[in-house]
Amino acid sequence: MSDIDNAQHLRLFSSDGTVTAISSPVRNSILFLIRDEGEVSFSRIMEYTGLSKSTVSVHVNSLIESGLIASRAVPGDARKKMYYLTASHLADIQPCRQTGNNEFRELIRQCYIKYDNVDYRQIIPHIIQVALIEAGIRIDPIMLRGGEMLGESVSVYLVAETLEKTIENVIKFWVRYGLGDMRIRTTSPLRLEIYKCYECMVLPKTERGCCVISRGVLTAIFSAYFKQPVHVEEVECMTQGYPACCFEIEVPKGYQMEPIKIPPRPVSY
Repeated sequence: MSDIDNAQHLRLFSSDGTVTAISSPVRNSILFLIRDEGEVSFSRIMEYTGLSKSTVSVHVNSLIESGLIASRAVPGDARKKMYYLTASHLADIQPCRQTGNNEFRELIRQCYIKYDNVDYRQIIPHIIQVALIEAGIRIDPIMLRGGEMLGESVSVYLVAETLEKTIENVIKFWVRYGLGDMRIRTTSPLRLEIYKCYECMVLPKTERGCCVISRGVLTAIFSAYFKQPVHVEEVECMTQGYPACCFEIEVPKGYQMEPIKIPPRPVSY
């Protein structure tokens, strides 16, 4: 299991206003297992970690004492318990050996040369994000939640009776507020692409997608449309060298996709 075999960095979790730092690779792995699967049994934790019952018990009890997880009895068998998460993942802290100051400054210069609608007020969030990354702090979970809050707020205005109209409203929203030029890339799978993506177009190059706020907004909007939680993944990002950021929206099983017209793509940006 890679999460345990590889060295982990410090991860911050919040529960009832208390922030707890977890450095143990095993405990981090247990927390993320529960986060991804919702509720898990003790035997599932043993299977996932590959550790003995006594060792897993020590880690699980520590997480319970820290207020990060809790348990409930299984109906019909009080001896068995299911464990669930009672904390939120806030941020990761890891050593940072490289800085992107020079690259970031040049990206800002190029941004002003290419795009007229960018001003210093718009650059401030990017400056803060780059400064935090240089300090070894990634707050992706917080930014994701912020995006979800925004999406939950505007979904009442954007969600329509059909998926096609909902997507049309989302595209108009993105353009109206200067978040980028959004287009439909494909319908199977359902992928939306964003050119001139405000969230990342002046961030230094990286191997991972950086548009967690956009992902949160889209997650909330399409979860509201489908009336159930859906997963949204950023499969391409401008920070990875792609010409646009691309998000894949998970369509719930059994949903019958109606025909959606895909407008012609612009030749270039």
